Parts: sequence; C-alpha cells; structure tokens
Amino acid sequence: MDEGPVKSLLDILPAYLNFFIGFIRSPRTALAPYALKGRVQGNLTSFLLAGVAAAYIAGAVMPSASFNIESPRGTMDLFAKWLRHQDTKVLPLEALLAVLMLALAAHLIGKLFDRWQDKPSLLGTAEDSVNAALGFASIFLPLSVIVLLGMLSLATPALEQRFGQSVLVITIAGALAAYLLAAIGYLVASFAAVHRVSWAGAASALGTAFICIAFVADNIT
Repeated sequence: MDEGPVKSLLDILPAYLNFFIGFIRSPRTALAPYALKGRVQGNLTSFLLAGVAAAYIAGAVMPSASFNIESPRGTMDLFAKWLRHQDTKVLPLEALLAVLMLALAAHLIGKLFDRWQDKPSLLGTAEDSVNAALGFASIFLPLSVIVLLGMLSLATPALEQRFGQSVLVITIAGALAAYLLAAIGYLVASFAAVHRVSWAGAASALGTAFICIAFVADNIT
C-alpha cells in the first residue's frame, strides 16, 4: 500500500493544529508569516486541504439522528427545505469558492478605490487575498460543519416538546447568528492581517465586495 498520502497528512497535522489554535487566538499573529508575500503560500494550501478533510470527517462521524432531510418538519423546516436542494458532498467546496470570490472581489474593489482616491490604502496583491481566504477557510470549514450539525442535533421532538418550538427556534437561531458574526469578524481579521491594513479598512473592502456580489447575483437570478 502506498503510504505517501497518509504520511503527508500526518506530517501536516501538527502544523495544522498549531495554526488552528494560533488562528483562534489571534488571526493577525497566525497569519503574520504570510503577510504581503505576493504569492499563494504552500503551507496555507496544505492547511486548507487538512481543513476540508476535517470537514468531511466531521460530517461522517456526526450524523444528526433527529434530522430527516427527506421529511423536513418542525424547528428546522426552512433550513431543511433549502438543504434538500443542495449537494451536501460539495457544500464545503462551495463555501470555499464563496470565500475566495469574496476575498478577490474585496481586493479588486479596494484597488479601484485606491486608484480613485490616488492614495494607496490596500497593500499587497490578489495572491495575498487568496492567502487570507485559504487561512480563514482552513479553520472555519470544519468549524462550520461541527456547529451546523450540533445545532441540527438540538432539533429533536423531545426538546421541541419540552421547551416549545418558539424557544428552540430562538435558541438555534441565536447560536447560529452569534457564530456567523464571529466568523465574519475572523474573516475581516484574516484579510486585515495578510494585507497589513486596519480591521476597519478590511471590513470596508469586504462589505463593499459582498454588497456588489449580492447585487450581481440577485440581478442574474
């Protein structure tokens, strides 16, 4: 048996875990070695592969027995109806592409504003924006799968009957909203760290990019 891929994964794992812990503690510190490099970094690509693998492993070992995607009901009806039309096997990759598109769009918009104002405020290249997206996605792809499945596991008939549907919906929605806000904060921090700009500057570029992407997507569909 060819042990090359297994050995490579075992070699990556300690570095990935160190990056994971360091990133959660401080994205700016964890991404400092990759700031303004001007090239897509191999380490971050390896971390992304490890994160994607962790996301699929989490999806395999954390089934939600209470959630029947073919028969959505109760607390998770709306989410189930959306998820039923998705290919769950490619959702992590779709999320990665979305993050990459947002980072690149933010980079482009930031550079356009720099030209318009004739005052450079966004340092670095498009490759640096890709590095920010890779670093962020390597951490939040597996975390998102774990959080999502954890929330789905709460949607049991027993809990719904005990606490009521309204309380359960508010609890799940509140937890997901808090997680989403934290994820957005970390994405902005990643972009700021790699480009060595302020958090506010990165938030402005990413927010404008998201609005532009949402506007284009809404008009296309």
